[in-house]
Amino acid sequence: MPPAVLTLDDAGFPVADGRPLDLAPKERAVLALLLQRRPAVVSKEDFAVAAWAGQAMSDESLARSISRLRRTLASHGLSIESVYGTGYRLDGEAPPAAPTRLAGATHARPATVDAYLHARQLAAQRTPAAVGRAIELLRALIEREPGYTPASVALAEALAGAVGWGQLPTGPSIDEGLRVLDEAKRTDPSTPGLAGARGTLLDMAWRFDEAAQAHADALRQGASDPDTLLVHARHLLFTGQAAPAVDQLRTALRLSPHTPLLRMTLSRALVQAGRGAEALAEARAAVTEHPGQLLLVAFELAIRAMVAPSPDIEGPAWRLSEGPDTPPFVWTVLSFVLAQIGRREAALDVIDATLICSRTTTGEATLYAAPLAAIGEVDRAAALLQRAYDERCGMLAMVLRDPAHAGWLPNHPVGRALMNGVFGPGATPTP
Repeated sequence: MPPAVLTLDDAGFPVADGRPLDLAPKERAVLALLLQRRPAVVSKEDFAVAAWAGQAMSDESLARSISRLRRTLASHGLSIESVYGTGYRLDGEAPPAAPTRLAGATHARPATVDAYLHARQLAAQRTPAAVGRAIELLRALIEREPGYTPASVALAEALAGAVGWGQLPTGPSIDEGLRVLDEAKRTDPSTPGLAGARGTLLDMAWRFDEAAQAHADALRQGASDPDTLLVHARHLLFTGQAAPAVDQLRTALRLSPHTPLLRMTLSRALVQAGRGAEALAEARAAVTEHPGQLLLVAFELAIRAMVAPSPDIEGPAWRLSEGPDTPPFVWTVLSFVLAQIGRREAALDVIDATLICSRTTTGEATLYAAPLAAIGEVDRAAALLQRAYDERCGMLAMVLRDPAHAGWLPNHPVGRALMNGVFGPGATPTP
């Protein structure tokens, strides 16, 4: 039997042939460092910094961790070699994959890595508040440590998210993101994710031809990096190429099978490709793998409302709103569920209360165009989308590709103008 392919997932956990290894925190950190440095030797000093967070580490404690790892890895056809007087290294050749963003980010002080990971986790929540806080943290981190280039990549991606939501002005934010990427490239051109982050920014600016070139560069450098595959798949969705986006996302999920954002994006791509049953299966799998996450529960309800609306989804949709601090995305999903099952007045009540009485970004407001269109209020839907266009709100590109709008956009003067303005003359919505 050939040895297992050992990699790190997006959370930094070692996985063998796509399956997470059951390891204690110290052993997990030791193995992660061995993987990042493979096939080089890792010194005892480096283990002390990475796995013991600079605390006292005895030779015996490191040896115990190595011993436990050797027993675990033996069943996968792998081993750890001792290098006398120097340290340890993971035996065998590394798989032919580009360094992941997380692997490159861990070569820093523990406090730096912790701040970076916290900001990335916030940005991954994809809500305006979380993205805004991630930007604050990353700007501060870059100011403190300008040579820590992974933070520049993360900041560029977070700025793209803010432009998407319409919470920051598009032009200055895109310029800031491109500038920090240029500075990072001058500092360390091998930083993982540089080209992909550039492509993401350009997608949010609707500069799709330039974005395509940046994503092509990213794929040449990191075709085995799930982050690179994800942002390229989004580009494909923006530009109406749902089928290759599905293939790209399935590849990314094989590399990082426990990342909810990947599965959510795959579900969205399947809807756009007209494969509703598969989309619903992926949405349900995300809920099963990550129980208790409100965002995933809401997302699964939205997919059900899109591909298989039925009265039984109204109750669960209302229950989402019963918490003491209901997130904004819940109201979007609730209004769409109500609209899809024919509860027109109830849907309008939710939409009006949200848009009139709450602080809603331009990007968030575009999400109410789908329920408005579902109940025949296409002029109001068009007005929300027009406002996003006027403010150059990046996520409008994805909203316009939503199959929920395919029935009315081509027949509405504002809809046709928006499609042409964002995607170029002759563009049509996803059927």
